[in-house]
Amino acid sequence: MKKSLTALVFILTVFNALAQDPVLMTVGHFVVTRGEFEYAYNKNSAQQGAVEEKTVEEYAQMYLNYKLKVLAAESAGLDTASMLLAEYRTYRDMQLMNYLVDEQFIDSVAKSLYDQSAAQLGGKDILNLSHILLLVPADATAQQKEQIKKRADSIYNALVAGADFEELATQYSEDPGSARYGGMLRPAGPGMFVKEFEDAAYLLQNNQISQPVLTSFGYHIIKMRSRKPLEPYEQLRPQIIANLQRQGINEVSAEKRLEKLIAASGGTLTREAILDSVLRVHVGEDVNLGYLIQEYREGIMLYEVAQNHVFNPAKTDLAGLQQYFQANRAKYVWETPHFKGYIVQAKSKKVLKRVVSFVKKHEGDENLTALVDSVFNGQGQAVRVSKLLVAKAGDNTTIDRLVFGGQTQPLAAFPYEKAVGKKLKQPESYQDVMQQVSIDYQQYLDEQWVEQLRQQYPFHIDQEVLKTVNNH
Repeated sequence: MKKSLTALVFILTVFNALAQDPVLMTVGHFVVTRGEFEYAYNKNSAQQGAVEEKTVEEYAQMYLNYKLKVLAAESAGLDTASMLLAEYRTYRDMQLMNYLVDEQFIDSVAKSLYDQSAAQLGGKDILNLSHILLLVPADATAQQKEQIKKRADSIYNALVAGADFEELATQYSEDPGSARYGGMLRPAGPGMFVKEFEDAAYLLQNNQISQPVLTSFGYHIIKMRSRKPLEPYEQLRPQIIANLQRQGINEVSAEKRLEKLIAASGGTLTREAILDSVLRVHVGEDVNLGYLIQEYREGIMLYEVAQNHVFNPAKTDLAGLQQYFQANRAKYVWETPHFKGYIVQAKSKKVLKRVVSFVKKHEGDENLTALVDSVFNGQGQAVRVSKLLVAKAGDNTTIDRLVFGGQTQPLAAFPYEKAVGKKLKQPESYQDVMQQVSIDYQQYLDEQWVEQLRQQYPFHIDQEVLKTVNNH
């Protein structure tokens, strides 16, 4: 009962919001307003290739069929199926949580982050640095350390003489993380470097370069690209909030607000009740929100019911597929012959002969390739058999070579090969044109289903209201 009530609240919410909208059609218990129809028609018209050739009248028939299928889904109990309800609520919540975003919460988080940064800086500047690092191994001898120091001095002297810092950093720096970027480091403040490096860096002014500085890592030549104090919070606030939003702060704040509302009610309000209330309020302000959520709710039901009535039978009803093929053979005509069968390949002529005999004996077996693999490859006799295929000239180079007179060469790994099957002028069964028949049979089942639904449920389209679509 609770699950059905949730759907009812949603439907009543939409209807209340659209009370002044003229009714364009009724389908069973569904009342479709002009606004709902315009939303669907205009949205689909905006999607390239969707309904670009459909008139309003033609689309009205499509929408009628859509609503009939939704009725069928409800009759099958899909509107109360727990798994589908959970999927619907997840999507609904994604839309509605935007209306619960707590700006004060986000601002407090942003201000807290700013205060932490300010405290860490302690009044000092933010530094934008680059460096060139020459590593000094922990076990380096005095002589090795002296050689590394001379290299560092040489690089420093070249920089003083006008050499490009980024070029030398890329060429000589042994810090792989920054060398690829010309020695550039991320903006930093106090406590983010070892003491010797930090002390030397804070002595530099813009565009100054330090003499080699020895730390526990090695010798650093530091360049001050720029330095500046921390800007006031109001100036940085948009940037901090934008970063927080990229990290999902809106969702976090909405959840926090929900928790506050539930706590403030003393537990009398539930998450569902609050979101239902948000839906009622905001559908009244934005009818497209209601249409969007309704569209998703109906869409997940429609997908499931169509699986049962159309998509699954089009895959599994083998007798129906064959019967449809036989009744519509004229639709499935080949302009050129096709080969139907298997490609058998082996390393020796003797093995090829044995495998060909085996394939002919088990021809048509769905597990033929697995059988061949277990019988022959299990004995260390390398062979390969393709799955049953239907191909015309140009579809498969091996079939072209073996059946249609192609001039390509066999694979070196399988020099002996044979096509086992036959040439067909026209398809013998639906399996020979499986893709086309499946698509056509699916459409046939859909048309039959719609016809049945039109007989089962009452419907009416108000032609006068239909004439005013996008024209009022």
